[in-house]
Amino acid sequence: MRTLVCRHCGKEVPSNKKLKHLIQYYCSEKACQVARKRSYDRHKYKTNRAFRSKKLQQYRNRMKRKADEGNRCFASQYQRSYRATHPSYVEDNREKQRERNARKRDQAREQAKIVNPDTFMQQHSDNDMIYAMIAVDYQKIVNPDTIMSQIIDIKSITKAQTMFVKRL
Repeated sequence: MRTLVCRHCGKEVPSNKKLKHLIQYYCSEKACQVARKRSYDRHKYKTNRAFRSKKLQQYRNRMKRKADEGNRCFASQYQRSYRATHPSYVEDNREKQRERNARKRDQAREQAKIVNPDTFMQQHSDNDMIYAMIAVDYQKIVNPDTIMSQIIDIKSITKAQTMFVKRL
């Protein structure tokens, strides 16, 4: 008979004979089964969008129901009263949240990427056209191996700072 070491309690117990084709990780104790369910829910919450939205909606409904009941032990009522009696705490938290939001915005700007990098302007030789190579920020470029052909007229050259201008 096979045995297993429970991931929750660490006891070595005989495995369930009915689970022949499945690998068993938890024993049949009530606390271990609760831990197994919690682990499954956490994994599913992280990976399944529909499961996550359902859980969040259930949480919102529960919060609303508890607030409507006026449950004094409920956290939101306690939080409301605490915030009402501690205005300096509220201001400090608002300032900290503003700083966190600003950091997130800055990180989002830094992570914004340009898809077509190394914009190499390649034109056919035509004596009536002026070609220019414009400075590109290489830190925001995702794929540096792409070649893009583009014709630039004289108006766009005067608007941007050019690196090289050649008349053919």
